[in-house]
Amino acid sequence: MQQYFIKAVLACMILLLSTSVSSQYRKKRNQFLEGFKIQPKAGINMFYGDLVSESRTNYVFGVVAEREYTSYLNARIDLNYGSMKGTQINAGNTLAYASFENTFIQLGLGATFRPLDFAYGLFKQRFFNPYVIGQLSLIQYNATEYKGPLHTDPNGGIWRERSGIAPGVSFGAGLNYYFSNRLSLTLEAVGTAVFGDELDAHKEWYGGDGEVHVTESDDFFYVATVGATYLFDDSQWKNSPKYNRKAYLKTRSLFKKSSKKYKRPKARSKSRRYKR
Repeated sequence: MQQYFIKAVLACMILLLSTSVSSQYRKKRNQFLEGFKIQPKAGINMFYGDLVSESRTNYVFGVVAEREYTSYLNARIDLNYGSMKGTQINAGNTLAYASFENTFIQLGLGATFRPLDFAYGLFKQRFFNPYVIGQLSLIQYNATEYKGPLHTDPNGGIWRERSGIAPGVSFGAGLNYYFSNRLSLTLEAVGTAVFGDELDAHKEWYGGDGEVHVTESDDFFYVATVGATYLFDDSQWKNSPKYNRKAYLKTRSLFKKSSKKYKRPKARSKSRRYKR
C-alpha cells in the first residue's frame, strides 16, 4: 500500500509542474519555472492522541513545492516522511501501560496566503514575510502498539498493529527570511486534525471486567520544521508602485561593490619616427 501511495504523491507533483506550463500568465515555454519554489526541510512532530502522556516528540523530513498564482497566494504541495511515538502512563502510576511507534507519510494539497502583500501591496524585497497555510491531507501510516509493564500481560510485546490511509485537514503558519531575491530561510508550524483514530493503533481498551471502552475519536499532531526555500525564477507580478524607490535601494544593497575599479587602457600614439 505504501508503494502505491508514493506513486500517487509523485504523480501529484508532476501534475503541479504540468499545470504551471499551461498557466495563462506564461508567455514562453521556457518560462514555466517562473514563480516556482521548492523547500527541503527537517524538524519534529508532536503527537496528541489517546495513547500519549509523555515522549510525544519525534523526527520528520519533507519537501514543499509552491507555485505563485497571485501576488499574495501560492498553490502548494507538502510531502512529509517521519516517525511518531508516545507512551501512556495512567494516573497514579509510574510504570507505562502501553506505548506505540508509527512510520508515516503525509501528503498535503493546499495554499499559502501572505497577509502583508495582500494588505499593503506586493514588496518582493521584504526581509521578513509571514504567511498562513491551509491544506487537505492524506496520511499513510504503519502503527504498532506495545504492551507496557503495567499491562495485564506481564510478558509485554506487541499488542496491536494497524496500517492504512486517513484523511485530515491542516492549518498553520510560516515565516520567510530572505537572504536574496531567490533564497530564504523558512520556519513552519502546521497542525493536522486526522479523521481517524488509529495513528497510535489504539482505538479501544478493555476494563478489568472485560468490557470494551472506545477511545475519543480523531488524532491530532503538529509538525514544526526549518527549511531553505529556493525560487527558480522570478514571477511576473510587479511590486506595488509605492515601493519603487524602496525596492531599488534594497536590491542595490544586496550587491557587493567591487574593490577594484576598471581602468581603461591607454591608447597607443599614432605618431611614429622614421630614420632617414
